[in-house]
Amino acid sequence: MDGFRKSFRDMKMATGVSMTRSLGGTGHVVETVSQILQQLKWGPVAEQALENLNFSIDAYQANQVLKQIPDPSVALGFFRWLKNKAGFKHDGHTYTTMVGILGRARQFGSINRLLDEMVKDECQPNVVTYNRLIHSYGRANYLTEAINVFNKMQATGCEPDRVTYCTLIDIHAKAGFLDVAMELYQRMQAAGLSPDTFTYSVIINCLGKAGHLPAADRLFCEMVDQGCVPNLVTYNIMIALHAKARNYDSALKLYRDMQNAGFEPDKVTYSIVMEVLGHCGYLDEAEAIFGVMKRKNWVPDEPVYGQLVDMWGKAGNIEKAWQWYQAMLQAGLLPNVPTYNSLLSAFLRVHRLSDAYNLLQSMLDLGLNPSLQTYTLLLSYCTEAGSPYDMGICCQLLAVTGHPAHMFLLSMPSAGPDGRNVRDHVNKFLDMMHSEDRESKRGLVDAVVDFLHKSGLKEEAGSVWEVAAEKNVYPDAVREKSSCYWLINLHVMSDGTAVTALSRTLAWFRQQMLVSGVSPSRIDIVTGWGRRSRVTGSSLVRQAVQDLLNIFSFPFFTENGNSGCFVGCGEPLNRWLLQSYAERMHLL
Repeated sequence: MDGFRKSFRDMKMATGVSMTRSLGGTGHVVETVSQILQQLKWGPVAEQALENLNFSIDAYQANQVLKQIPDPSVALGFFRWLKNKAGFKHDGHTYTTMVGILGRARQFGSINRLLDEMVKDECQPNVVTYNRLIHSYGRANYLTEAINVFNKMQATGCEPDRVTYCTLIDIHAKAGFLDVAMELYQRMQAAGLSPDTFTYSVIINCLGKAGHLPAADRLFCEMVDQGCVPNLVTYNIMIALHAKARNYDSALKLYRDMQNAGFEPDKVTYSIVMEVLGHCGYLDEAEAIFGVMKRKNWVPDEPVYGQLVDMWGKAGNIEKAWQWYQAMLQAGLLPNVPTYNSLLSAFLRVHRLSDAYNLLQSMLDLGLNPSLQTYTLLLSYCTEAGSPYDMGICCQLLAVTGHPAHMFLLSMPSAGPDGRNVRDHVNKFLDMMHSEDRESKRGLVDAVVDFLHKSGLKEEAGSVWEVAAEKNVYPDAVREKSSCYWLINLHVMSDGTAVTALSRTLAWFRQQMLVSGVSPSRIDIVTGWGRRSRVTGSSLVRQAVQDLLNIFSFPFFTENGNSGCFVGCGEPLNRWLLQSYAERMHLL
């Protein structure tokens, strides 16, 4: 019995530190220490407060405390303080939790130093540690670093698990690298890791967001066939993907299938269905969903109110949009930036510039920072301003945002002989915007290129496009369908950007042909307008592209009744690409 007590005491002292007396149980220790660290910044005062407790703590309790500290500097201070205490030793859990905290704060230098310490303490990183690190790099959009961690963990003998692969697949798909995402999915299967519901949901979402909805549908069917039951999240993803693709009937059918499968809609489901009904023009029915949510005891939050503001604003009913904005305030909710963006866009659409200016000021008064989307919609309106007065107000609105994008545009240099100075300027800005999502960056680049093109700064517009293309901001704009058969996809662009992108891409084909001697056999130029398009009315992009091709006598034709796809192929295409003006089309 004496021997047992001795070994138990030695084991406890290896992982914990005793400071005179206990605080009366694990839970009380964690609660008391957490309260102190949440109230104080890390420093001598916090250290002294902990010393005064005279408490006993072990690694398990320390880990529970760390999980409750939102401030990374406080968490790291506490972590170091514990490490310097005689008798205390961090374990894999505390190190891993600390890696996650620093990762959320994007303090990657501190993480690397921490991992070095972890190894020196004879505490090897495990799969959970590596997964946290991969997730952190992915959130910051550092994909190369995430892959480096993936390779390093395998080199050290740590096998990736399903979470590892899912995280890597997710971050690459969101960044537009669908080929990498699918390759990782195949590697996961080759490693003997069969997909579960979560994995299937991630892959389905990746495929859909990358524009491959038929592949997402096939995978959803495969999931069911394999006996993997879709959950509420899976259904929400499928409904959202079909809604985004404007397959509204399919989205509503999935909504009914989900209910028939026994799933009760949640707040996310209701929001998506409201959006679908709004897009179909059933605005009153969308409002009725709001009532259903309340009856089902789902308390509508800011995004739900914001969606109704956005829906009515896009329909041109400013009064209704304003009513829902006021209802949001009366419910005690503060509008978020997307809601302000929706209302701002509605005011701009009907040229109520003074109301837009006042709204932007009230947004700033609430301490909300205009987002990249805020600046983008203002710049787009500025580009189409119909009078010097409108232009003047727009310039004021752009300046009021205080967004870094405004300084980027104001400090844009005039293009030098080779355009390198402009490309360097754009590179630096896009690196600064690294953590913004791809859709937001794409929207801004589109607005900037369109603005520069229509302002007569066409050399600068071309350089901005080239850098954005190199940085994969437009991942699907140019791709090789098969050997020497290329697709130029312009349908998500404004007309000025489409003309610039087409000009610079055709110039690139000419340069490649002169260097390699290999010419494209066929080029399809897609404007998003034609037999398979859902666009109705006139298409500015199609008209601008057709005008450009006609001016330069590009040998195009249309086929199969698709008037929105211009095709060039064979010898006529090759002869045209040899013309020197193919390199300077964007300057017209």
